[in-house]
Amino acid sequence: MSSRLFEIPVCYEEEFAVDLAAYAKAVNRSKDAIINLHSSVIYKVYFIGFIPGFLYLGGLPKSLHLDRKNTPDLNIKKGAVGIGGKQTGIYPQDSPGGWHIIGSSPVEFFSPQETPPCFIKAGDRVRFKAISKSEYFELKKHYANASMNPEQFLGHD
Repeated sequence: MSSRLFEIPVCYEEEFAVDLAAYAKAVNRSKDAIINLHSSVIYKVYFIGFIPGFLYLGGLPKSLHLDRKNTPDLNIKKGAVGIGGKQTGIYPQDSPGGWHIIGSSPVEFFSPQETPPCFIKAGDRVRFKAISKSEYFELKKHYANASMNPEQFLGHD
């Protein structure tokens, strides 16, 4: 079974990165250093679960490891990109969660109307691409008006 590399856009701006300032302090790094490091790695999709389409991504640099929050948030927003322990992940829908939210992706990761419902599978790889807030809203509008085409996210090794 071959793995695919997906390049996923993420906006790390404050509006979406609700925990980034506190997270940066906890790992003793600047926000820019975290963003640069987080978006420079190719992650492996270990598992898809606790909610349909949630991507558990391994390969987080050790300097970014931080235990999950002691008290989970009750409403993490759809598209939120978080760090929990040794992994990073993406929330495909609004959900409670205990990960540190450092950004958001406008991509639709799970749709029960699509076949398959989640276009990324275990074993695939993900690299994040930092985008601006205006790019985020432009892509969000585009994805809302178009059916999901996984090919648009395929990257190159």
